[in-house]
Amino acid sequence: MQAVLRSRRTLWVGVGLVAAGIAAALIVVSVVGSSDSKSAATTTPPTTVAHNTDGTTAPKPPGAAETVALFKGIPQQLNVLGKASAPVTMIEFADPQCPFCQHYTVDALPSLVEKYVRTGKAKFVFSGMHFIGPDSEKALRAVYAAGLQNRLWQYLDLLYKNQGAENSGWVTDDLLRSVGNSIPGFDTQKMLVDMNSKGVTNALAIADQQAQSAGVNQTPTFFAGRTGETLEHIDVSSLTPGAFEPTLHSLTK
Repeated sequence: MQAVLRSRRTLWVGVGLVAAGIAAALIVVSVVGSSDSKSAATTTPPTTVAHNTDGTTAPKPPGAAETVALFKGIPQQLNVLGKASAPVTMIEFADPQCPFCQHYTVDALPSLVEKYVRTGKAKFVFSGMHFIGPDSEKALRAVYAAGLQNRLWQYLDLLYKNQGAENSGWVTDDLLRSVGNSIPGFDTQKMLVDMNSKGVTNALAIADQQAQSAGVNQTPTFFAGRTGETLEHIDVSSLTPGAFEPTLHSLTK
């Protein structure tokens, strides 16, 4: 593994290497666990613009148009991107503040989405972590709240594209509003309320439990396999499309 990946921040001192496999049934559950999730899956919320603290409407953040185009037309269900019937599942454990998670999202994810998710060959699952600091949890709460409207992947993608220095206070309310306002059909005000809901709090707890059960000790960490079967850890040497394609290609043949 290249030095750039070896230097990723660890979660818990003394935790061993990632386990060889993780039961697929554990990770594809709906991690948000809210009574709102059923209605969110079948209805499109009205667009509600939330204004900045000074009453202004922030411009769209950099990368908004590309993000909207990347995920347009791809089904989402809470934290799952892609068709429910996709034969392959890949899960990513990631922290919204992790710079290496950002590198994967910017450099590898678009190509993988177009090649495997949009074509129905695979579905991707996001399991959030918040170990770096307060900005991690605040961002993750917003991401999971966006999942209640089935816009988690757009919201997460835009946060990574506008990521600041770790624990610098970059996850401001104005940034969260700006990101939400740039997503078509998204109710930003509802997301801001849902961030502190019981359902989102439970989502974070379930994601923490999943990471511990999988032995995850660094971010990003990936598992993949046939849907409904055991998912195996992907040991990647870089965060480029080519590092993931051999595994995904072999699983989707």
